[in-house]
Amino acid sequence: MKLQQIDKVRYRKHLNMASVVATAVLIFFALVYGQILIHFFAAADGNNFKLNLAGVVFGVISLLVVFNLVRRHPYLIEVMYVWELKQANNKIYRKLHHIKTALANSDNTNIDAITILHYYYAASKQQYNLDNNTLTMEALTADIAKLDSLITAQNLTISVDDYNSDLLKQF
Repeated sequence: MKLQQIDKVRYRKHLNMASVVATAVLIFFALVYGQILIHFFAAADGNNFKLNLAGVVFGVISLLVVFNLVRRHPYLIEVMYVWELKQANNKIYRKLHHIKTALANSDNTNIDAITILHYYYAASKQQYNLDNNTLTMEALTADIAKLDSLITAQNLTISVDDYNSDLLKQF
């Protein structure tokens, strides 16, 4: 996944609107399905918890179907980009310990590990900025500075465009 510039204000506006709409659609579907199920299958004792729960489940399924249909809409470009960015970061994060261990065991000469870390830190920085996550930014900045000094010491030229998810297969 290639990193792109995203307008933070636009992203936050579209994310908030998408969240409100998704919540409203879920509530609507859950209520409609619940009422339909109660209308046709109401219990004699008046306990319709299971039917209402089934309505919520059907509502979630319907919301997922609707979301799958509209997720490539131009309005959601930034939201989907950040969602995919978070997925890419999670793939790296699951192997981060192995990547850092491989880098340490190779006396800091593992180019693939350096490339992955360079991308991971850049993607994380973008993600943290877009999501207003300032709590971990200081530690991330320190990690970036440490990696940048390693890249400089090794006389390497590493770009985020050098990253490919296939690099993770070796870790």
